[in-house]
Amino acid sequence: MDPKTVRVPESMRELFATAEKTVASYFARRREDPEQGTIEVFEERYVLVRGAALSVEFFRVARELYGAGREAEAERFARNILFDLAHAIGKSDAQAFHKRMGLVDPVAKLSAGPVHFAYTGWAFVDLFEESTPAQDESCFLVYDHPYSFESHAWMAAGERATFPVCIMNAGYSSGWTEASFGVELVAAEILCRAKGDDCCRFVMAPPARIEERVANYLSTRPELLPRVGSYEIPDFFARKRLEEELRRSRDELELRVEERTVELVTANERLERERIEREEAERRLRQVDKLEAIGRLAGGIAHDFNNLLTVIHGYSELARNTLAGDDPARACVDEIHAACGRAKSLTQQLLAFSRQQLVAPAVVDFDALIANLLVMLRRLIGEDVELLLETEPRLGRVLVDPSQLEQVLVNLIVNARDALPNGGRIVISTRNLTLVGGRDEGFDLLAPGRYVELAVRDDGVGMDPATQARLFEPFFTTKPRGKGTGLGLATVHGIVSASGGAITVESAIGRGSCFRIALPRAEGEPAPPKAFAAVGAAPNDSGTVLLVEDEPSLRRMVFSALARQGYVVLEAGDGREALELFGREGARVELLVTDVVMPHMNGRDLADRLRDVRPDLPVLLMSGYTDDLVDRRAIAGAGYEFIAKPYMLSELLAKVRAMLHARV
Repeated sequence: MDPKTVRVPESMRELFATAEKTVASYFARRREDPEQGTIEVFEERYVLVRGAALSVEFFRVARELYGAGREAEAERFARNILFDLAHAIGKSDAQAFHKRMGLVDPVAKLSAGPVHFAYTGWAFVDLFEESTPAQDESCFLVYDHPYSFESHAWMAAGERATFPVCIMNAGYSSGWTEASFGVELVAAEILCRAKGDDCCRFVMAPPARIEERVANYLSTRPELLPRVGSYEIPDFFARKRLEEELRRSRDELELRVEERTVELVTANERLERERIEREEAERRLRQVDKLEAIGRLAGGIAHDFNNLLTVIHGYSELARNTLAGDDPARACVDEIHAACGRAKSLTQQLLAFSRQQLVAPAVVDFDALIANLLVMLRRLIGEDVELLLETEPRLGRVLVDPSQLEQVLVNLIVNARDALPNGGRIVISTRNLTLVGGRDEGFDLLAPGRYVELAVRDDGVGMDPATQARLFEPFFTTKPRGKGTGLGLATVHGIVSASGGAITVESAIGRGSCFRIALPRAEGEPAPPKAFAAVGAAPNDSGTVLLVEDEPSLRRMVFSALARQGYVVLEAGDGREALELFGREGARVELLVTDVVMPHMNGRDLADRLRDVRPDLPVLLMSGYTDDLVDRRAIAGAGYEFIAKPYMLSELLAKVRAMLHARV
């Protein structure tokens, strides 16, 4: 008699007919007792589960869990866990059934599987002639599931899948066969009705040979190749398993399911942590991008402003030098001169924030620098605030521009003072710091290594989290209108970041604040302080200067100052004009004074081209900000001199005089 619950080759019909009787006698012992919430088969507890809940609906839940944009990751996770679970259930069901029904022969054990499959509602099995059941690596099965519960669930829901969906069918059937033959097996679905194919077809083989078996099967069925498309070999055996195998009893299976549930909960918690960390990283990235954009804008404005300041500063010097000491206009000129000084300080803050400030890094002794500033700092904070210093012996050195480091310290001290309206205490502390992990000491953006930490702590009013979140934004300030620019901490952040360090803040309302800065340690000894000689007037100098400046007002001012000192000045508005002028008058030129950033040709390229003709030509470069063109070390290496805008005319004239005298 032909079996009714499976379709098999002629040679196997008798075997499966016997299996059908065995399975039928097993399920004939079914007993349902809704009043106690139990379904039993052969005194074994069963549980009815909706097919859609373990298929199309499970994938929906996984997508919701992972969130938008991570659908592929969610589907991969769902496929893996469904195959894992189904394979374990199939293996455990087979072991329990074999024991109950007293099956010993491996082929008899296997033949009960497809019949059991049909009785439990998973699918109907159509086993193909090519199949070669075996208890070794040659085991190979090809079969269809015409009525798979998984593809039916997707089609009933009106959803079209992009991948084969009969994952639990593949897992359960390979698990049952593995328990029957005692050899590891895995099944791959190569055709699926849920994705538009006319059948759900599977290939089963040992994990090490499954891909080869699929390829060989498709090579004998070339008509299937256009229909197969994408399929996936379940990676159950490649992934890390739990430490113990499933036991042979239902109790041990329930324990495994419980363990997997705990793992799923842990995975959910991990995913939530990762989501929070990702959102925080994205927030930081947006903040960095915003700061960089504002920094570029601020740097550009400061550069143009420096040109204007140089003009105003220079003409105020020229006017001041022509006025008698008792001239009423001299006080006005002095105010203009002082205002230029304050404006210069503001542009330096903008450039420091935008990381375009001209810097001169040097090995610095933190403690010595602080000690030199203590008198000025105490005068800055007032008598009602106590200033304390806590230092660590044998403190390491740092490589940083000393003036910038002073700027950082002064900004932090001023902020701390403003947080103490009724007086209080400010503590400056330093220490050596070794970071092992990225999150050590709150400096999660720094690489492991040796650092020096500077901390400024006050016991003032403190800050709420909302204020702390915006603390380093440019132009953000909590001070009254007219009392602060909002650039102080933005400048500090720019200087510290440009020096390879990081800054963090800890604060709470009513509990004060603590700003901590970490800078990389450097080897070497601090350089001795430079001595600057006073510049005196030296009229009636001589020499021919080629002046190149694209800003007309600045060019006129420098031209006037040089001419008044007795120099012959040849002027050009850009690099190309300067080359033409040098071609005619080059023999007379004794010094090139040029801006760096100009249209058509920058000052560095101009200087290099003139040096090709006159290798001994002295060059003085001028610029208001730094970039790849204005590298102080590269300039010095090329034998060029440099002066930063805005400059005082006396500084420029001293440079010109010194360079011409050195040439003579």
